[in-house]
Amino acid sequence: MAASLPGLAALLALLFTWMQVTQTGKEVGISEQGQITNRFNAAINNLGSTSLDIRLGGIYALERIMHDSARDQPAVISVLSAYLRQHASVPVGSTKKAPGESGDKPSPRADVQAVMTVLGNRSPDRDQGAPIDLSRTALRGVRLPGDPTEIPFRGADLSNADLRDSSLPNADLREASLIRANLSGAALRGSRLDLAYLTNANLADADLSGSHLNGAGLEGANLTGASLCSEVFMQTAQGGRGAAAALLSRARPVGQTRPEGCADLADALLVKANLTNAALFGMNLTRTMFCPPPEPGFDSGDCANLTGATLSESNLKGAYLSRANLRGADLAHADLTGADLTNADLTNADLTNADLTNADLTGAKVAGAKFEGAKLKGVRGLPPSL
Repeated sequence: MAASLPGLAALLALLFTWMQVTQTGKEVGISEQGQITNRFNAAINNLGSTSLDIRLGGIYALERIMHDSARDQPAVISVLSAYLRQHASVPVGSTKKAPGESGDKPSPRADVQAVMTVLGNRSPDRDQGAPIDLSRTALRGVRLPGDPTEIPFRGADLSNADLRDSSLPNADLREASLIRANLSGAALRGSRLDLAYLTNANLADADLSGSHLNGAGLEGANLTGASLCSEVFMQTAQGGRGAAAALLSRARPVGQTRPEGCADLADALLVKANLTNAALFGMNLTRTMFCPPPEPGFDSGDCANLTGATLSESNLKGAYLSRANLRGADLAHADLTGADLTNADLTNADLTNADLTNADLTGAKVAGAKFEGAKLKGVRGLPPSL
């Protein structure tokens, strides 16, 4: 019994030491959290300053807090998002320059650019589901590097935001809301826009080359002059409303059948989109919906405008083009296997060497259309003249 006393004493001493270390650790943790709370409060106070330099200090202080404390990142995201919504909101019904812009050619103020840089450089795996709400914010001319890492804005709310002339290459905008956003002239090359909501968005002259738009909703979007391939782009022609776009392209190497760096629009919704004379050749448009399904409330006017579009060599397998306006469209060498072209207007369209295997042409207008060399096996509704 006496022999076991030293061992018991040693065990009690070890237990006491452990309790002291644990208590010290708790006290250190409480102290650190208190320091972070004080830093957070100081940064918030700085954001309310009339001095731009002090506001910038507050923004970068919050960035440091995100880096030091993962648990506080959601709160920092909410504060910075609210800051932009309050200090850089898009004016409603006004032609005046937004408060987030400066200079003759509108560009973001230093604090607006700083907030976007901080949000773009954060580690999204620490967001804990915190939403980035930048709806109706003036972000024109914002520049984020985006190479080689992705700019993490997945699921962000950018509806009604002004992102004209912004540079967001390689941005992760999957499932983001860009409804009615103005992205004209924006650089979005290589970005992920899968399942993004782009209803009525303005993408005129935007650079979407190499981007993924699988399943994206582009209903009513304006794609006039948009660049969808690194080798081709659409340039708005001189003229009035709905002016045509001219195709400019570099010569492709011999044997190369598809241009490189093209946007992927598989499963995308392009109902009501303006694609007049659009350069879409060699693109992946598998199962893309250019027209709404035959349901109450929709009519042929809801289809994408594809008049004169260049769709040669494109992958249009299973595409929904029922009632689509494809007058004069270039569909040479396109893969239209299983495509729905019922009641489509293919007047004067070029379908030379196109693959129409198992496509449905019931009720389609084909006057003047070229079908030389086209694969017509299993085509339904094939006109007797063919």
